Amino acid sequence: MEKEKNLTGSERVENKLNAFFGKNRKVLLIVGIVLLAVIVGLCIGLGVAQSSTEKKFNALSELETQYADISAMDETSSEYSSGVSAFNAAADELISSSSLDKYPGAKATLLKADLAFSSGDYSVAADGYISVKDAQADSYLASLAAMNAAACYENLGDNTTALSLYNEVIDRFGDNGVFAPKAMFAIGRLYDAMGETELARAEFETLTGLYLNPENGGNPSEYARMAEAYLINYAE
Repeated sequence: MEKEKNLTGSERVENKLNAFFGKNRKVLLIVGIVLLAVIVGLCIGLGVAQSSTEKKFNALSELETQYADISAMDETSSEYSSGVSAFNAAADELISSSSLDKYPGAKATLLKADLAFSSGDYSVAADGYISVKDAQADSYLASLAAMNAAACYENLGDNTTALSLYNEVIDRFGDNGVFAPKAMFAIGRLYDAMGETELARAEFETLTGLYLNPENGGNPSEYARMAEAYLINYAE
């Protein structure tokens, strides 16, 4: 009897479902079509986005190859000039298609700035580096761009701006940032060149304290050893 009741109950449920689907057939069909369209749209969108991202990284790879080829050329040759023109055109195209807060656009801008720096065009290089520094979050590219921009301003004879950028590397990325020892040493070196001996000494002492004494948490650094040499000279 129990088995028969269960079978009767199942049939009753099946009949109700059949009645529901029959009554709402058109509505369910429309909903199904809409859902299918949404799913297809999402799949297409994801595919397009993935394809676009892949193209940008491929373009960046080609740009890096161009940069390496140019670096090996004679700067006085016509081949170099045409190579630079082709490189800049490719870099501009990639930068225009990828915002600077994304890796391909930021890296392409850095490469273009690097080329300007190597050609002695420090103002143009600095503008490129600063744009990456400002657009990127607290990433390696941002800290690298800040360091390179500071080097540009040093070459332009603007030690005040260079000091500001080196200090930003410390303030923004911390004493344990990847470029912290180099930035600290540059700060001390610039203060020393400007005749600010006490400020230079203080910076070098901070650097050696952090990066010559493992118990303070900093890994040994060549810049700390160089700072130590400056401190020895001050003591003499």
